[in-house]
Amino acid sequence: MSGPATSRPNAFPVYLLGLASWFVPLGIQMVLFPWLVAVVLHMDAFAVGVAQAALMAPSLLFLPLGGLVADRGNARRLLLRYHLLYAMPPLALALVLWGGGLSYPLLIVYGLVAGSIGAFAVPTRDALLPVVARKDGPGGGLPRAVALATALQFGGQLLGIACASTADRFGPLPLLVLHAVLVLLGCLAVARLPDPPPHPPAKHPGFWRSVGEGVSAAAKSDQIWPVLLLNFGVGLFYVGPFMAVLPLAVRDIYHGGAQELAYVNLAFWAATILAAIAFAGLARRFSLRGRLIGISVAVGAVVLVAMASLPPFPVFVALNFVWGLGAGITMTQSRTVIQIVAPATHRARLMSLFQLGLGGGGPIGALVTGTVCSIWGLQVSLLLPAGAMMLLIAAIFLRSRLWSMRTVE
Repeated sequence: MSGPATSRPNAFPVYLLGLASWFVPLGIQMVLFPWLVAVVLHMDAFAVGVAQAALMAPSLLFLPLGGLVADRGNARRLLLRYHLLYAMPPLALALVLWGGGLSYPLLIVYGLVAGSIGAFAVPTRDALLPVVARKDGPGGGLPRAVALATALQFGGQLLGIACASTADRFGPLPLLVLHAVLVLLGCLAVARLPDPPPHPPAKHPGFWRSVGEGVSAAAKSDQIWPVLLLNFGVGLFYVGPFMAVLPLAVRDIYHGGAQELAYVNLAFWAATILAAIAFAGLARRFSLRGRLIGISVAVGAVVLVAMASLPPFPVFVALNFVWGLGAGITMTQSRTVIQIVAPATHRARLMSLFQLGLGGGGPIGALVTGTVCSIWGLQVSLLLPAGAMMLLIAAIFLRSRLWSMRTVE
């Protein structure tokens, strides 16, 4: 039986191993899923947007519930169950593909099921991070642990993306099996994690009231709410175009397949990893995290405008690398702010709101940008979110103290 975190000095490396076992398969899914929709089934822009929205839409419903369940239960045991469940959708899809039954409705169902499981797992894993991040251990304190976890998360996705680039040559079946096997192997790492401290006895209010308490805690914090709002903008105006429009640009403008789509993703996530690793070493030297977040988010708007000019493919890939640098800084610093400021009793719920910004804004953005792309074209679907994000950044800087905000552990 797992003991308290203090009796497991090696808990953080084990945590990272479990993290990798989840995000390598997620990287495979990031390329394989839109490839199946856009390239194998030859669906149009609107259909690609709907499919990507189906993959991300469960976050709207289940991230707050996942955070609430993690705040009330044993996060380690819950995460173990989520690993077991997350191996089922790729195995089922592999069986269907083996029988020659691939269809668009089937992929929609796959997206809804896989997205739902992920929505429960993400805040649960985030709730475990402070338990294993000891200042005197390999984690080196919470800011550095957040940066290292973020770097490995994106590193896992990058490895998965590299694996998925072989889909044109070997087909989707080996990748789906690899997805399931890695997630199941992650159960071994999760089982070795320490149990979190037991929750104090308390009378729990209903679901909506509990979720409302998390929202209220965020709204009362002048450090958390601007970060959450900006993060929602990232999901709405950046994740949507990235998921729905970029695969279409690769297919229709650059006449590419899974390999070219993998290049775009590799450039983005490689840069994200570099940024996260850099801030793992510099984590404690920065206190003006709000200013860094705002500037990094603004980089994405500039990149979207540049991509709307439809440059040569190598330049298009390079722009995604620049975008990834900004994303890496945004993700590490935003997560650090919330992990530091959030009270332990509400941490999973507040982290679920953070993920909801990406997972909840993403499907809306994917649906809207996919629709805009099908009506007005690809360039407009890149320029519109860029302009909207710049307006949101300006409004947040004017109405909050994000520019001068200092956050230390």
